[in-house]
Amino acid sequence: MSDLVSVIFPVGPGADEAELALADLREQTWGELEIIVVLNGCPERVRDSFFLIDDERVRLIDLGAEGNLLRALEVAIDASRGKWLARMDSDDRCSSHRIEWTIVPLLSGECEVASCGIELVGALGKGMQRYVDWVNGLGDAEKVSRERFVESPVVQPTVMMAKSTLIEAGAYRDDGLAEDYSLWLRLLHQGKRFAKVSERLYQWKDGPTRLTRTHPRYGQREMLILKGRALAEMEEVKGRGIAIAGAGPNGKVIASELLACGITLHGFFEINSKRVGGVCRDRPVVGYSEFGKRWREAILLSAVGSPGGREKMRQKAFEEGYEEGVDFWCCC
Repeated sequence: MSDLVSVIFPVGPGADEAELALADLREQTWGELEIIVVLNGCPERVRDSFFLIDDERVRLIDLGAEGNLLRALEVAIDASRGKWLARMDSDDRCSSHRIEWTIVPLLSGECEVASCGIELVGALGKGMQRYVDWVNGLGDAEKVSRERFVESPVVQPTVMMAKSTLIEAGAYRDDGLAEDYSLWLRLLHQGKRFAKVSERLYQWKDGPTRLTRTHPRYGQREMLILKGRALAEMEEVKGRGIAIAGAGPNGKVIASELLACGITLHGFFEINSKRVGGVCRDRPVVGYSEFGKRWREAILLSAVGSPGGREKMRQKAFEEGYEEGVDFWCCC
């Protein structure tokens, strides 16, 4: 089956409603499907229920009490037989058309990585909803590429790609940083195109036990380190060095990582008068009156974390002739 889709379905601790997610996968309208269920530390009741399933499309791998997501992903990918890989989190839900509709841009050659719109369920606060709205707004390859350093530009369990694409990019790395965001940045660095089916085919459940809220590899500092390392791989950054707008906590972390990678840091632009005239990471901090005059040869990074700061920096950069995604990147 040349278009077999292998759905990676890890079932770990806290997966109390995994049977509902599996039912959604078993009801998919896409006919060429295998579902690789990896039991890794899930509740005993849930574990027992999976052994009662009579469906030749469902393949069970039991890792026992080991609640290790990255290990579960690695095992499932190795075991997969399909040309295409998809994901499903065990506490989420999805439309029966999800696989059939999301694979369309992959089959047409429009992109190498496809995803779909998402609906957030049970949001804890406004921050996650803002993130979901932003992700849903990244509707084409250009937007995903341009905004790759703002946040993770796609939600992991919505993504589909060829297994060969995943393997060539190095798959999921266990290096203490966000394994999904790291993968997207590597794929984008390789020039892979991301497309999104606009329909909201995936229901993404928020909650206090979500790994993005509880595991340190998804912490703000770790995400900034990951961005710095990815930026340091760009030839234009290596050749031209960087200037950073924002000498606050975000700018400091990114600057430190880029310096550690051997990248030239020219200096910082800063709106806070208390910082102007000083130094940060042994580089000068100048006011915004110098914007567009100093270090124009450098790649400009915006690390302004204040509300509305991203859009204000975009406007200033545009007025000075910077092109976002070429010589200017928003990093938060």
